[in-house]
Amino acid sequence: MVVFDKRRAEKGRGRVGGKGLGKQGRYELLHPLGCGGMAEVFKARASGPAGFERDVVVKRILPQYTRDPDFVRMFADEARILGLMHHPNVVQAYEFGEDGGALYLALEYVDGPSLSRILRTLRAANRPMPPVMVAYIAREICRALDYVHRLEDGEGKRLDVVHRDVTPSNIIVTPSGAVKLLDFGVAKFATAAKSTRAGTVKGKPAYLAPEQLQGKPIDGRVDLFALGIVMHEMLTLQHLFAGDSDVHTAKKIMEMKIPSVVARRTDVPPELERIVMRALERDRKRRFSSAAEMARALDDFILASQLHVDDVAAFVREVEEMSGPPRLVYVNPERRPAGGDEAATRRDRGLRLRMTARRMRTPRFAAVAALVLTMLGLGAAFGLHSSTAAAKGPAPVPVEAAR
Repeated sequence: MVVFDKRRAEKGRGRVGGKGLGKQGRYELLHPLGCGGMAEVFKARASGPAGFERDVVVKRILPQYTRDPDFVRMFADEARILGLMHHPNVVQAYEFGEDGGALYLALEYVDGPSLSRILRTLRAANRPMPPVMVAYIAREICRALDYVHRLEDGEGKRLDVVHRDVTPSNIIVTPSGAVKLLDFGVAKFATAAKSTRAGTVKGKPAYLAPEQLQGKPIDGRVDLFALGIVMHEMLTLQHLFAGDSDVHTAKKIMEMKIPSVVARRTDVPPELERIVMRALERDRKRRFSSAAEMARALDDFILASQLHVDDVAAFVREVEEMSGPPRLVYVNPERRPAGGDEAATRRDRGLRLRMTARRMRTPRFAAVAALVLTMLGLGAAFGLHSSTAAAKGPAPVPVEAAR
């Protein structure tokens, strides 16, 4: 996790290392939002005739890595997949360009708190999230995932995109009630220039599906399992599988009895719990077959609850008033600074899991006992993480305003 102090950002606005920020392509760089392991992110502005202006996020590879072919390929893959996406629940990419030998992405700048920040605020206030609000946020992410999973290229060929990083830090809820899915830095798709190496897993440990840990081929149902974890966390305000170490987390994902939501919150309707528990089925054949099917189930619950988007907007504004202005910007949660929050780092950093069959002792724990864990390398380096947050935990992606 890399932490960037907003007060320093404000103080040093227009300067990096004492030099003027200048421009990246046609974008004026206003101030840094943060710097991750391999990329740096800026709030920027595009200007045009008659006073036209648009704020964007500019993300670019750090200068020392601009000639590394692996990172350049991954950055290009991320840009290619984002360029094909046009959906109200998915962050938009405006431009992928090159300036002075450096590749950069211009991304949508979304003003609103990440779900991770919302959850931190609710935990601090000991206030539960209304069940219908949980259903609404999950339904909107299902709509995004349905679009992502069915995405086709310009020739109509299915790309089989899997997000692989559906976590609270990659979900933004705006004060107008919109919900956005962010960060395709570790997404898997059919025509990627460089696919994940055999025996490795990309994603945050506490949000992985069992088949990812087992090294099996994956599809969009791993994103539904991750969304089930997120829903369980929204309802209980507790991390479902996060353990003391990556190995402990993996063991819990494979073996732990998943606690009932209703047992912890009596106000959660049984029909909503059934949706959560179905998404969390370890046997993927028993999960929802698609994001569209899960969205329909959530639709029925939301319609019966008579929720209006104005209610969502009011909830978000109230949470923002409770949390106050954030002082820290967290960038690229997969990277850890010296003296950072060790527990949060263990929960949210990316990991690489190497599978070996020789040490398997029991069928049930085979996938866990065979894991050798190391830090995730290339994929995590390019997660679209830059945002505001409170003092603990990972934060959202570059589109959240650094207020």
